[in-house]
Amino acid sequence: MKPKIVRARDKEVMNQLAKLFEESKYTVKSQDKNYVLLKKNNYGNPLIHLPFILIGLFFNAFAILVNVAYFAYSVFKKSNVILITTEKNDEDGNPLEFDDVGEIEVFYDQETWDKAIELSRLE
Repeated sequence: MKPKIVRARDKEVMNQLAKLFEESKYTVKSQDKNYVLLKKNNYGNPLIHLPFILIGLFFNAFAILVNVAYFAYSVFKKSNVILITTEKNDEDGNPLEFDDVGEIEVFYDQETWDKAIELSRLE
């Protein structure tokens, strides 16, 4: 999945934003002086997994393969990846397209969300 890119004005704001994402169950996958890469795995809906497991156990084992395919799709395509960076251009010099924190919708409470939006809009 393509990461959502969030701009931070400096390293301090970048670390504060990363801490807010970590509070929302994101894990840091990579970190350097000018970026933080965070990921939150999505394992799929348990209400979809359960019927396929039960059908696979009692009726048809093919349902287990469908369940594994759904799990793999959820992990590899539906997991959220967020890149917080202080850079404005990529390594080729092309300008980066930044995503608005308000559109990401990952925070559990409104206070954390408002703080993240405020931090991302500081110039």
